[in-house]
Order: sequence, then structure tokens, then C-alpha cells
Amino acid sequence: MKFINRCVITLKPKTAFIDWVTSLDVELPETWDFEGGAYLFDEHESEESLVDCVSEEAHAILENEFSVWTEDEDKWPGSRDFATLKQLFTLHIAVAGFDLGKEPLLRADVADLL
Repeated sequence: MKFINRCVITLKPKTAFIDWVTSLDVELPETWDFEGGAYLFDEHESEESLVDCVSEEAHAILENEFSVWTEDEDKWPGSRDFATLKQLFTLHIAVAGFDLGKEPLLRADVADLL
């Protein structure tokens, strides 16, 4: 096991997000237990500082989560702020991350992976 110098934020979809996805013409998962992303942030001196950082990145996080279900931005919910993030997802903030993987970490721009 290796420690990574990142805080980990995980998202679990709430009913409002599930309802939005259900309104799209997409294949739905059998269960929502495995849906929602995990985001790594630099370590922070305080919980307040980390929450501020998550708030600043809410727009990018929401766009990433929306794009998983449709690339048609006209179908995305209009507001992409921290309040919307908390309305659509349950956030769990862990101040430490640990890597249990055996493979080396891959770090690439998301656009390069598409």
C-alpha cells in the first residue's frame, strides 16, 4: 500500500441526478451503486480550504459528470456551481488517499484518452 499526497472526493448520485439521467435516451445502469466519480485534490491545511477548492472546481466536475451521460451540452442542467453539485451528488471528502493498485498510475489529460 502506498500513500498518495491527495485528498479524495467521491460523488454518489442523488435522486435529482438519477432523474436527469433517466430523462435522457441512454442505457441506464442496473444499479447506481457504482456510479459517480472520484476526484483527487492537493492536500490542504484545513477542511475549509479543501471545501473552497472543491467549490472552485464544481463547474469542471459537473461538466465531467454530465458528459459521461450525454455530449449534448444543451441537455445538461444549466447551473454548474457548488450548490448544484451538492444538490445532485452526495460528496464524501477523505483527507488522505492510499493506492492499493499493483499497476503504475496513469496520468493523462482526459481529452487524450478519448
